[in-house]
Amino acid sequence: MPRTRSNFESDARAPKRVRALVAFFIILALAGGAAVKFFQTTRGAIFLVDHGVESQLPRVEHEIGAALKRSLDGSGLRRQLRVHSEGQPAVWDIPCDEGTDLLLVNVALTEAARAVGAVVRSSEQVDGGRTLDFRVGTHSRDTHRITIRRLAPEVIATEAPAAPTAKIAIVIDDLGYTDGGIAGEILDLDLAVTVSILPQLRHSRDVLAHADRRRRCVLLHLPMEARKGYPADLERITVAMSDAEITSLVGEYLESLPGVDGVNNHQGSRATRDERVMRAVCRVLKDYGIFFLDSLTSPESVAYNVATATGLRAARNNEFLDDGTDRREVVETRLHELVATAKKKGVAIGIGHPHPWTLDALRDFDDYLLANDVELVSLCDLIESEKP
Repeated sequence: MPRTRSNFESDARAPKRVRALVAFFIILALAGGAAVKFFQTTRGAIFLVDHGVESQLPRVEHEIGAALKRSLDGSGLRRQLRVHSEGQPAVWDIPCDEGTDLLLVNVALTEAARAVGAVVRSSEQVDGGRTLDFRVGTHSRDTHRITIRRLAPEVIATEAPAAPTAKIAIVIDDLGYTDGGIAGEILDLDLAVTVSILPQLRHSRDVLAHADRRRRCVLLHLPMEARKGYPADLERITVAMSDAEITSLVGEYLESLPGVDGVNNHQGSRATRDERVMRAVCRVLKDYGIFFLDSLTSPESVAYNVATATGLRAARNNEFLDDGTDRREVVETRLHELVATAKKKGVAIGIGHPHPWTLDALRDFDDYLLANDVELVSLCDLIESEKP
């Protein structure tokens, strides 16, 4: 078979990629820890993408996009962002009013891109200076193409998206085992995730401090008895306890994480079915003035009903986002289902855990929310908005 031009181009690129990878491993060997740290940064990931390591592209796209969105927040344009394409590259369209200084927006976007090591591939004002076309990415490709259009007030009023009426909250359970790694990355997400911390673990207070710095809505993840005999890292609220014992343990756990906004149950498929147990728990929560989220680990849970009957603000979980899976695609599907529930009911709550596949799905979730006119809020804000 005759060799086509594309065959030759592919053959030519292959040795270059091999050489780039060889150079990469030589750099790692020579520079040691410093090189490892570099390749953990956005700049390092961009370098790898430009040298043929395609597995780093999703990370690069996310982190460049997050930097651009932070810049748009600062310019007051984030709310107008419309995502016309979530593919490669992402295509964003942003209508703005006549008073917007596109030169300043251009400078802000450029600084945000360069701060993470991205490359501004082109930037120009067209249409008599009324439109900014901005392309950004790596040395070898675009990751984002942004159009910002200055429009007359009567036009932008018809184009500007209405404020979302549907809201979701996402709670990440089981924090406290570590403050770094996946837990730290979740706490640092540019999303209004709520975190739930197990009490009296080695890093429980560290996570609480980290969450406070990030102004997160924080829950105590209260260990409660399950129908299955799970290994017990912590003492749990059980149906065999007296009311006094329950009061004492719940109070002890709350005092170990001072200032939490609410509580949700860790496991608890047996304890949350018991009205007496839940009344004893809810009396303590009422004294502290905090709310309760029923994780719904059992379809027979009475926790929500008892909480509301006690006078607590309360909510119920709608979706476990990552149970029984280690695949990002499954988590994404469940996030989309959560959005569909919110659009149908007005609000929805999902619970996830500090897994790499959950973190990866959340990193790209913001664009999907914007495209569907659904707002992600903290559980604190969601419950506050639901007050009569």
